[in-house]
Amino acid sequence: MSRTGPAWFSHELCFWHDPGAGSGYVPVGPGVEPLRQHAVDPDLRRAEGLVRLSGVLEHFVRRTPTPATDEDLLLVHTPAHVDRVEAASALGAGDAGVYAQVNHHSALAARLAVGACVQAVDDVLDGRHPRAYCLVRPPGHHAEPDRAMALCLYNNLAVAARSAQRRGVGRVLVLDWDVHHGNGLQDVFWSDPDVLYVSIHQEGLFPPGAGLVTETGGGAGAGRTLNVPLPAGSGHGAYLAAIEQVVAPAARAFGPDLVLVAAGVDAGGHDPMGRMMATSRTFHAMTTALCELADELAGGRIVLAHEGGYSAWYQPTLVLATACAVAGLPAPPDPFLHSLEHLPGQQIRPHQTRVLQFLRDHHPLLSTEGAALR
Repeated sequence: MSRTGPAWFSHELCFWHDPGAGSGYVPVGPGVEPLRQHAVDPDLRRAEGLVRLSGVLEHFVRRTPTPATDEDLLLVHTPAHVDRVEAASALGAGDAGVYAQVNHHSALAARLAVGACVQAVDDVLDGRHPRAYCLVRPPGHHAEPDRAMALCLYNNLAVAARSAQRRGVGRVLVLDWDVHHGNGLQDVFWSDPDVLYVSIHQEGLFPPGAGLVTETGGGAGAGRTLNVPLPAGSGHGAYLAAIEQVVAPAARAFGPDLVLVAAGVDAGGHDPMGRMMATSRTFHAMTTALCELADELAGGRIVLAHEGGYSAWYQPTLVLATACAVAGLPAPPDPFLHSLEHLPGQQIRPHQTRVLQFLRDHHPLLSTEGAALR
């Protein structure tokens, strides 16, 4: 089958999911005025609008997802978890897990987010499209098999990876560069020798104590988890070094047949939910590197899915930069770049290199002693 341009998956209903207002660290009540929730999804609609306005969306084939089925969701999640999400959403409000607020539209939006990722994987495996990008909400990488967590209802990419395995795909690389650790993704694939989960995240941010450099998988999956906890303040240089010095060599040692990317943009320098300094150039360069790595190792088969991103003004530009790279276009103009690119932290610092060196020396996929696990 001849391949067209990359696929773009989104759905209007994903933008109707709303986790509600917040109030910092105290309960909403008398005398406390609710604050704007960082994860309000009209911001994501603005991101898609910018991609369209810039003309970049014309380089994609628009695809409208259909909701994931129970059969899809149960590849990862327990029936009780699915029932809990559906019930909370049917009430119109409530917490479907831990910090996982929902509204009336959330259950269907979550099924559409999963469905987009599953269908994107099907499309690249069937050769309909060389690559795919899913601009969906709610996000997924914190969701565990039996509970929703931290805005994530279902684990979008975990279900997509299991769906690919159901189709006979041998090895899957899942790279997560959201600023928070993807505890749900790690939990799902901890013992799976055929999935390499790599997380680049801010050290010690969220969940507390998760994503340690010493967490490398267990049982049959020993050596198949790779955490890169970068210190707060890491910028362009540190992120590209992590890709070049750790992710790419580990991917080559592993040999994936499919690449999935949890492409959160909350490591951006203006994001209120992290303390990193990535820019639009960072996300464009990382996306380009992963697309090239997929071309080299996986026949070009790569699917990227949006995860976190909470800056109302910077998220659209970061999504645009990611989309440009998926489409093979140059990095876009960035009106906010001047405030970040000349800061000293954009160059990799000695204290940021230590985690990379530790991984090169000790991780089973990278060290000489671990060669037998490859």
